[in-house]
This record gives sequence, structure tokens and C-alpha cells, in this order.
Amino acid sequence: MGKSRYEKRLSGDLDRWIKRGLIASENRAAILDDVSSRSSGWSASGALAILGSVLLALAALSFVAANWAELGNWARLALVFAAIWGSYLGATRAFATHHPAIGHALALLGAALFGVSIVLVAQIFNMSSWRYTVLGIWAAGALLTALLTPSRPVLIFTAMLGSAWVCAESFNPYAPGILWAYLPLWLATVVAASRLRSLASINLLAIGLYIWIGFLLWDFARDDRLSELQTASAFILASAATAMTFAALRDRDWLGLGTLTNWGTSLVLLAGFCVQFPLDRYENWSSRDTEIEAGSRWVEIAGSGNPAYWWLAGAFTLIFILALLWRAIMTPSSRALALPALPAAVFALFLPPLAALLGGDAVLILRIGLGVAILAIAISLILYGSREGRRFTGGLGIALFVAETLYIYGETFGGLLDTSLFFLIGGFLLFGLSMGVIRFQKRMSPDEEAAP
Repeated sequence: MGKSRYEKRLSGDLDRWIKRGLIASENRAAILDDVSSRSSGWSASGALAILGSVLLALAALSFVAANWAELGNWARLALVFAAIWGSYLGATRAFATHHPAIGHALALLGAALFGVSIVLVAQIFNMSSWRYTVLGIWAAGALLTALLTPSRPVLIFTAMLGSAWVCAESFNPYAPGILWAYLPLWLATVVAASRLRSLASINLLAIGLYIWIGFLLWDFARDDRLSELQTASAFILASAATAMTFAALRDRDWLGLGTLTNWGTSLVLLAGFCVQFPLDRYENWSSRDTEIEAGSRWVEIAGSGNPAYWWLAGAFTLIFILALLWRAIMTPSSRALALPALPAAVFALFLPPLAALLGGDAVLILRIGLGVAILAIAISLILYGSREGRRFTGGLGIALFVAETLYIYGETFGGLLDTSLFFLIGGFLLFGLSMGVIRFQKRMSPDEEAAP
């Protein structure tokens, strides 16, 4: 097997570091061997074997479906279970003989056939009340397979099943309520993904988790329990609390938690940006002669004194503050993040009651204040990302700054400024911000030694 691109780049870097005396030459081979033992990138043979396992699973489904009427219940069970154990035994043999690609493919085939067996048993015994619970049992079986193998492809399949389960139950009108059983499955899969170093699984798990959180808040907000701004603020604080918790754990070098942090941060910024839309709609409605009463519509948007909101949003805010303090104590370099993060959380918490207190007549003031807060957060993310070398954080700040600038232009300045003049001013602002970041980086970095 040839070297990966990272191994080739590392080999060149090691030669350069040895010449500069940064590392000892006798450590070069040990470093390359360690990296080579940990690398498990995709190969053509592995990809083809996994695709073959998918086709075999579909062939098994087609064969059983075509001969369903001719096969008895016990014959069906025997056929499916024989295929499952044959796949698992073949995977064990393949790993023992150092053919990992075939082993991963057969393990994936066994995990797929396990789901077929669950459906078959449910149909034989007429277990129609299971709904989508089959996906949860299937995911648990696939997780066990991924741990015993161990196999990243099977773990990715497990994360897909778990996310499909929470999505199916969340959008199922006959579901009884919150799918609490997903949390232990999610936690076990995250631990397995961290151990197996599978970032693809982590991304799928992030999708499932934040869909679960979104459905939790939607279920809580039903029957007019929360207004639009209260629901948005609660989601912002929930995403911020989980993202900050993951960030605090990420500082302890747990693989994959940085990805979960990035997902949470992205959703916080997206939800914060979308908070402007209800205020914009209300301003448009109140400026026209419609049958909608502005006062009642403002209550639907801003809400009223609701203790349910304070309990929910207050709990998320407390979790966020505790995680922020823990991270600031354990990681001093992250203390600069507390300056913009804490006021932003407080602003999100008090935005709905502040809007209810001021009333619909102050919607323009609220929109201006919200726009200023969003721009301030964007600039803070850019500065923090440039200082700590976190390109994703800085990139989010830049994206938020550009999006808010375009939104302000389209909603506020579209009829007041000429287009070319607006973009000219915006260009100077962005250029000035770039120069400020450069000066900030120079001031924060130690002086470099002069080259000989």
C-alpha cells in the first residue's frame, strides 16, 4: 500500500526539522511508523468491497422478497440468520488473515442483514406497533458489531441509522413524545466514534443530536406555550450550551468533539441571524392596512410573561455559563472568548421579554440593536479565530459579517443609498477590519528573531 499524502508531507517535514535540529534523526522512523499504523484512509479495494457488500444485501432482500410466498416462517428465519452468521464469521476470518477491506465489507453486510432479520421477525409475529423502533434496535446491533470488529464503515452505518431513527420519530405524527432512548445510543456511538477516530460518524451524530434538540423545543413550544422569539432564543441558548460543553471537553483532546462544537456554533449563528425575520415581517404587517391586529400579532412574536420560558432558557443559560467558566479556568487561552460570549448569551436570554416590554412600536429599535449585536459577534469571532488560529471560527465570523451586511443593505439601506456607494463603504469597512486584524495579530504575537 502506498503512502498517503499526509505521510509524504510529513516525511519531507521531518527531513527539514532534522536539518534544523528540531528533532533527533533516530526518531524519524519511529514517527513515520506510528503515523502509518494509525492511518486508515480509503482505498480502491476497500471501497469496492464495501459497495459489493451493499449489493449483496440488496440481492438478499430481492431474493427473499421474490420467494416470500414459497418460504415458511422458519425457513425465512434460518436463511436470514445463516447469512448473518456467515457474514460475521467471514469478517472474523478476513481480519485474522490481514484482509481488512474484506473484513469491513462483510461486517457491514452482517449489520445490514441484522436489520433484515428484525423486520422479518416483526412481520412474522405481527409487531406492527413497533413503528420506527426497529431503527433503534438495528442501530444498537450495528454499534455492537462496530465495537467488536472494530470497523469504521459499520460505525458510520450505525450513526446513519441513529440519525434516521430520530428523524423518523420526530416527524412521525403518531409518536408519543420525545425520543429519550436516543440519548444513550447517541452517547455510546460518540464514545465509539472517538475511539475509532471516525469524523464521518461524528458529523452524522451531530445532525441527529441537533435535530433531537430542535424537536425537543418544538414539542415544548406547542399549544402557544412559547412565542416565536422565545422559541428562537431557547434554541440559540440550547445550541450554545451544548457547543460550549463540547468545546470544554474538546480542550481535553477528545477526538470529534471539535466537530460537534462547530455544528453547535454554526446553528447558534444561523438561529441568531434568523431572529431578524419575525421582526421584519411584523414591521411590514404593521405598516399596511390588514385585518391582522398588530397588538395580538406582537404577542405571538414576542410573547408575554411566561415562567415556562424562564425555566427552559434559564437552564440552558446556566449550563452555558458553567461550561464557559470551566473552559476559561482549565484553558486560559480561551478566556478572551468569554468577553463576547457571555453578553451574547444574556442578550439572547432577555431579548423576548425586552421585546414584550417595549412593544411593537419599538420594533425598529429592536432590529437595529439586534443587527449591532450580530455584527459585534461576527467581529469577535473573526478576532478570536485569528488570534487562536481557529480558521473555522474565523470563517464563521466572516460569513456572518457578510450575511448581516447584505441583509442590512437589502432591508434597510436598499432605498436610501446607491448600490455602488453602499458596496464602496462596505469594501472600506471590510478592508479596515482586515488591517485591524493584522495589527491585532502583530501586537499579540511575540517578536520574532531577526533572520541571520
